[in-house]
Amino acid sequence: MSQFSHKITTSFIAFALGGLALTACQESGSRQDTATARRAEARRQAADTSEVEPEVAYSPSPNEFIEWKTATINGTQPLVGKTAALYRLLGQPDSIVSPNMDDICVSFYDKEFKYAYFKNSLLEVYGDTAVIGTLDFRHNPKLSLHTPTMRLGQATTLEDLAKEFPQAVKDQHTINVQDLGELTAVELPTGKTASDDGWILFFDKGKLVRIDYWMPC
Repeated sequence: MSQFSHKITTSFIAFALGGLALTACQESGSRQDTATARRAEARRQAADTSEVEPEVAYSPSPNEFIEWKTATINGTQPLVGKTAALYRLLGQPDSIVSPNMDDICVSFYDKEFKYAYFKNSLLEVYGDTAVIGTLDFRHNPKLSLHTPTMRLGQATTLEDLAKEFPQAVKDQHTINVQDLGELTAVELPTGKTASDDGWILFFDKGKLVRIDYWMPC
């Protein structure tokens, strides 16, 4: 799990979400390409790259990561799954948007897709397959991201996270997010294998409010 170094967009509102997401860019490829695949994650496209991009060099402990392949939503749904199954979990989307593909920096698969928004949570939808990009716990309090050792949701505190990922929490920083103000950001890799992508966990007043999958341009 070598250095997880990237640029974080400090002003990021999802252009259709009305929330926020981080900008991304990466080589297109199918999910089967390990690191490349994970880099092509849905979430950050819905991002607006409204300016400042401070350089962040992040070198976490080799034992601190949230494995992409084993993480699930509510303990049942993988992060890449059947659209119908994810709709059953999240409910019907508030809106479905077909982005201008010329404006897309990166997507999970190298083909056209639609954004589906669920109270500030986000999916990329490829027909009968959908990919989770953003989990918003303020507006979706019943959602949680399950790992083999933790359940991350609206009740999760920075103190809880520090017990599992002490170095990552020590390296926390703040980001001024449009419409949400200053949030504390904690970054974690998506596995032991060296990769440019990662998770960003956002906390407000010490409580987890959002998880985004991040990938650099």
